[in-house]
Amino acid sequence: MNNLCKRIFKRAIRDMITLFTKRHKNRILFIYESFSGSNSRALWKFADDAARAKYEMCLYKDSCDEGKGLAHFVSKHRLIASAQLIITTHASYKPSRKHIHLQLWHGGSNKKIGVMETAGKKGRFVPPKAWLKVDYIMSYSETCTTFLNACMPTNPNKYIITGAPRNDFLFSADGRANLRKIFGDKVSDGKLIFFLPTFRDYCGQKQGDRNYDNLFGFKDFAAEEFYDFLKKNNCQLIFKPHPHEEALILEYLGGHSLDNVLIIRNDDLVANDFDFYELLNAADLLITDYSSTYYDYLLLERPIIFAPVDLESYQAGRGFLVESFESWAPGPKVFDQQALQDEISKCLGDENYYGEKRTWLRNLQHRYKDGESSRRLWKFIDAVLTERK
Repeated sequence: MNNLCKRIFKRAIRDMITLFTKRHKNRILFIYESFSGSNSRALWKFADDAARAKYEMCLYKDSCDEGKGLAHFVSKHRLIASAQLIITTHASYKPSRKHIHLQLWHGGSNKKIGVMETAGKKGRFVPPKAWLKVDYIMSYSETCTTFLNACMPTNPNKYIITGAPRNDFLFSADGRANLRKIFGDKVSDGKLIFFLPTFRDYCGQKQGDRNYDNLFGFKDFAAEEFYDFLKKNNCQLIFKPHPHEEALILEYLGGHSLDNVLIIRNDDLVANDFDFYELLNAADLLITDYSSTYYDYLLLERPIIFAPVDLESYQAGRGFLVESFESWAPGPKVFDQQALQDEISKCLGDENYYGEKRTWLRNLQHRYKDGESSRRLWKFIDAVLTERK
């Protein structure tokens, strides 16, 4: 009952704020949650001089309202209500019918979300109300639209296929130079291997049964042997924990030696004003489990290795939108250290290894492969705001 009363009270406060806040018709609000692949921040960064002269652009870091008090709540929602166009990568905000909301979302995925999730749902079908109010949704392709709308049902005519703004960094950023701005001469001149696992604690619900005793979650792992393998092959591992469980991962790894491994923390990105995608094209090879980042990495036409160490339990808990993950993922799957080392050697030794499969999925997932997604979106935004005047 207390939670219900709080929601009703907050809704009433939001409505009052919206009613008494002036809406600026040339104001665009970009809301982001992190520096780990934010489409909102990327779109803001890629705005040209003409757009900056024409529109008032506000960048706002969103965070949980819990425990921050009424003043924070009022200030946040006054800012949201003051904008004509509200652009988000995660949460959705549309204070009234007069406001315009553009949802950029945070990547294509074959993991179940929204109404497609089965764990804990008990057969209930509850479409997300916030998505019913969204005016426009950015999409990569018809494939992306189909997957996302299956999970978050709304009018399919809301989707606009432009490609994701953050992917423009893959074509324009100097990832290795940006890495050196963070780590200095610790960054190797050799091959860089990025390891990007997804998170397992999903809204308080554990997914999968990954082992946290070692970096990759293997049953057995000889760290010194792996580090020696990297050194002999002139490779360096760049590890980026998922922002949802960075603190947990770093706590687990705190007592371990990590030779020839660099860990990118969120604080590193914030301190240097980098989005993680401004580093990603430094990778010669990507290792992941189920992270949706690999969809974007396909644009670089470089090898990917999958380490889905808890595939069965993750499938039973979170689940996938495709049948099956093994046949869909465009790269070798490894479940132990020796297989990982063998596949790293194969991937770095043969650029065509799994090449046809990567090309097939890249063409299925991405309509555009040109680094011009932000330009297309800005053209669309300008047309929408001009029409509304």
